[in-house]
Formats: sequence, structure tokens, C-alpha cells
Amino acid sequence: MLDELDLALVDALQVNPRASWAALGDVLELAPVTLARRWQRLAESGAAWISVSLSNWGSRGAVVEFLCRPGSELSVARELSEVPNISTVCVTTGEYQVLALMLAPTLAGISVALLEALPVPDAVVRLRTHVYGSTFGGIFWRLGVLNRMQMDQVRDELGKPPSPIARAETTPQSRSLDSGDHALFLALGHDGRRAYTDLADDLGSTPQAVKRRLDRLRRHGDIVFRCDVARSLVGWHSMALFWIRVPDADMQVVGRSIGTWSETRHCAAVASPANLCVIVNLRSLEHLDELLLRLARDHPSVEVVDRRLVLRQVKVYGRIVDEQGRCVRVIPVDPWFLKTT
Repeated sequence: MLDELDLALVDALQVNPRASWAALGDVLELAPVTLARRWQRLAESGAAWISVSLSNWGSRGAVVEFLCRPGSELSVARELSEVPNISTVCVTTGEYQVLALMLAPTLAGISVALLEALPVPDAVVRLRTHVYGSTFGGIFWRLGVLNRMQMDQVRDELGKPPSPIARAETTPQSRSLDSGDHALFLALGHDGRRAYTDLADDLGSTPQAVKRRLDRLRRHGDIVFRCDVARSLVGWHSMALFWIRVPDADMQVVGRSIGTWSETRHCAAVASPANLCVIVNLRSLEHLDELLLRLARDHPSVEVVDRRLVLRQVKVYGRIVDEQGRCVRVIPVDPWFLKTT
């Protein structure tokens, strides 16, 4: 388990993943060099990491489920994990034992990925796909260690989601990311805290130009940074997957409500009979019962069509993880992968 200072540091970086050590030192009342060393230790041990992702409104995705021959689940999951536009892979209970989240920048891109480039390992007997566009939560989550005053001190205005008006003016339908944006996104894939000088060296640019481009992407809400942690080290010992049927008229209310749960890691409306896919963290099996009761109490109109336990996470948004959830290797997420192969 992480100690209290590590928990506070991770929580602060979940609020503002690219905050300077000096700014964090003021809030956490520790020397910047001490915080930098602590973070280096956490990152090198695979206990925590910072990654970059396209925003909820800047990408499209699909949930793909694989029914595998008995005993092949882990090998199938590991094979799928090597694909750059597959962000997350886990092994679950139930008939379809492997679940993968696939990304693309557009609906057309997801169609190509599913119809022409979906990897199907030999041990897969059957699969089914569910395309999603609207997501309600999961990219951002916090340990909740900092108080409100500390959060306000740490928060970066560029890290806030843009207002609905600003988002409408800058959606991917009205502006698209160019090749320079793609290159910067991929350069941040291994480490979302990379310095502007390092990024500039990789991209053949200047630190000032890189900062301007990155600030623009964040200000428009095209990309977001996230700080993740090996979840078993902070008391999240399991996960569950829900397939939920929601009346169409209630989808926005229900999705937004579940998206605010502290347990939620993925919540997306899908084009399927069970039209809401939810992945949650659990502290125990009893916690699963609590969430189902909460769902029934708060949203009596919904029906839980299927529920499964996640037996093993294999890939967490570009990070290959071990049995404890520690990062052991990075395969940077590349939503544009199919354009370069």
C-alpha cells in the first residue's frame, strides 16, 4: 500500500497531472526535490503513471468482447494488448471472457477498425462488438485525499473541461487535429509529464512551440491528461462490468449520474440492446452488492442485463500491468494507428 504522502502526491497529480514540483510543494508542504524523487520512485516501480488521452468528445470507441477456448483467456488478452489502438484489455467472468476497448478519432475510423483490422486471435471462438460515442465518466478519477482548498491551489485552468459553448465551437466536426498534434500526442504516450525540452528534441521543434501547441490542445479540450495508480495499492482490489438497459429518454440523466460515482472507470452509451456499459472499481465483493442497490434505488427504471467480475487487468490505457496492477511496460495508445500501418 502507498503511504499518506504518496497518496497525497498522486491525488494532487490527478487534479493537475502536469503541475510543477514547486507548485505541488507549496500545497503539500514538502520540498519540490522530495516530491520529484517520490514520483520517480512511484513511476519506476510501476505504482503510478501519467498518460494522455483524447477527450470524451474527441474520439469514438468500441467495446469488443471475445469468447475464447477454455484456458486461452490470458493468451488472447495479451495478444490483443499489443495493438496500439486497443487501449484497455481485461479478463472477466461470464460467457465472453475477454473485453477490450478500441479507439479511433472518428466513427468512420472505428468502422474500419472493426470491419477490416480487428485482430482475432486463433483461440477466439466468437466475438461481439458495441460502438460507443457518448461517454459519461472514467477518464478522470481521484483518490480524494486533498481538501477543497488544496484542490483549488493545484488545479490548472487548462486542465478543466471547456464550457459547453466553447466545446461546441471546437468540436472535431469543426476542427480536426493535424499531423503535428498527432505527433505530440504520441510523444506524450510514454510519459505525460515529459518536459517541453524533451518533447521538442523528439519533434524537431522548440520548447516554446511545443508549449503553445500543447496549451491549445488542452484549452480546446482536444486532449486530457490522467494520473493512474496500481489500484490494489490504494484499496481497490477488484473490478466489475455492468451491461445496463436504460430507457432512451433517461440515458443522459442515468449516464451522468453513474459517471460521477467515485468507483466508475468507464461509462459509455453503446449501440446495443443493453445500451450502457459501465466498469467500476470494487473494494470487495460486498461493494458490488452496494453498487447494485445504489443503482436500483437511484434509477429504478434501469435493468442490469449482465454483471461480471474482472478477474485480471492486462492493459490499462496503454499500460501493460501485472497481477497487482503495476505498470511493467508501455504501449502508447495510438487512435490513428490504422493510418500508419
